[in-house]
Amino acid sequence: MATGETLREHRQGRGQNVSGFSRGNVSVIALSGGIRSLGSLVGVYIPLYFVQIGGDPLTLGLFASAASLIQFFTLSVGGFLADYYGRRKVIVFAAFYGVFFPLLYAVVQDWRVFGALTVLAALGTIANPSVHAIVADSVPSEKRTMGIANLQVVSSLPLVISPSIGGWLIANYGLEHGFKMACIYSAILIFVSAVPVFVFLKETLQPRAVDKPDFSLRDVFFGFTRLATGTLPSSLKALMLSYALVMFANSAVAQYYILYASSVVGLTAFNWGMVVSLQVLLASALKIPGGWVSDRFGKRKVMLVSLLITIPTILLFTLSRSLIQVVVAALLLVAAGIYYAPAYEALQADLTPRSMRGRITALWDIGNAVSAALGSLVGGFTFQTVGPTVPFYIFAAAELGAALLLTKMVKEPETKEV
Repeated sequence: MATGETLREHRQGRGQNVSGFSRGNVSVIALSGGIRSLGSLVGVYIPLYFVQIGGDPLTLGLFASAASLIQFFTLSVGGFLADYYGRRKVIVFAAFYGVFFPLLYAVVQDWRVFGALTVLAALGTIANPSVHAIVADSVPSEKRTMGIANLQVVSSLPLVISPSIGGWLIANYGLEHGFKMACIYSAILIFVSAVPVFVFLKETLQPRAVDKPDFSLRDVFFGFTRLATGTLPSSLKALMLSYALVMFANSAVAQYYILYASSVVGLTAFNWGMVVSLQVLLASALKIPGGWVSDRFGKRKVMLVSLLITIPTILLFTLSRSLIQVVVAALLLVAAGIYYAPAYEALQADLTPRSMRGRITALWDIGNAVSAALGSLVGGFTFQTVGPTVPFYIFAAAELGAALLLTKMVKEPETKEV
C-alpha cells in the first residue's frame, strides 16, 4: 500500500511529466479555436438561409433536435475513446471533418438536404470529450476557471468581427450569394485551423498498465448508464442536471433570436451581425475577470448569480422593438450569462478524477444533447404555433429550475481533483 508521501511524489512526478507540454497544448487549442472562430461567418445566419430556401421554424427545430440526438451516440463513443485510446487522434479527426460542411452548404439548394447536412455535421462532436479532457489535464487545479476562461476568450475573440463580415457579405450580395461566399471563406479557415492541432497537439492520457478494452458499443452505453446511476457523487449529478436545464433553455431560443429580431423587431442580417459582434466583444472583456472571481469567491456562487440575472434579462429581450433596445438586452444577456460556462467546467473538473474525465465529460455532453434536442423541438414548435415570445418564457423557467438545483444540491469539494 502506498504511503501519503509516496502518493504525493507520484502526483508531483505526474505533474512534472505533463507540465512539459500541457501549456503548449492549451496554446495550440487556443490558436486553432481562434482561427476557426475567424471563419464562423455562417452559423449566425443558418436560420435565415434555411427559411429562405423553403424551410420554416418548426422544421428548423426538428433538424436541430435530430442533430442533438446524433450527439447522444457520438459523445458516448467519444468519451470512451478519450479515456481508453487517447485524446489527440479524435481531436485531429474532428478538426478536418468540419471542413466539408461549409463547402456543402454553399452548393445545396434544397432545404431538406441542407437540414440533413446540419445533422451530419454533429458527428464532429465526437471530439468534445477529448477537448474538455485535454484542457482539464493541462490547467492547474488552483487556476482552473481562469485557465479555461483565458482559453475561451482567445479562441472566441475573432467572433468580434466574423459575424459582421458575414452580415456585410449578405447585405452587399444578397442572402443567397452572400451566404455562399461566407461558406467558402469559412471552409478555408476551418482547414487552416486544423493544421496546428495535427502538427503540435500532444497526448495527455498516461499509458494504462492494463490492456485497452475491446471496443463494444453495447459496453460503452451500458457503462455510461452505470456511471450515471451508481458511482457519481450527488453534487456532480446535480451539477450536470442543472447544466442540462441550462442547455434546454438555450436550445429553445438559440435558433430563434435572429428570426425574432428580423420578423418582430425588423432588424436586417447586418444589424444582427453587429449585435452578435458586440456580444462577443463584451464577453471577451468580462470572461477573464469572471474566471478570477469564480476562483476567488466560489464557482457555485458565481453560477447561481449568473442564472438569476439572466431570467429578467431574457424577458427584456422579448420587449425590444428597436435596434438600440435589442443591443441593450443582448449585451445584458452576455453580461449576466458569460460567467456560467467556465465556472461550471472548472467545478466539474474539481469533482472528477483525471482517469474518468473523458467519460464524465461525455456523460455531461450526452445529457446536454438530449436536453438540446428537447429544447430545439419545443422552441421551434412554440415559436411557430403559439407565439414568437414563448420560447423565451420557457428559457426563463428552465434557468430558474437550474438555479434551484444549484442552491439545494450542489456543494463545492473541499479537496479538488488534480
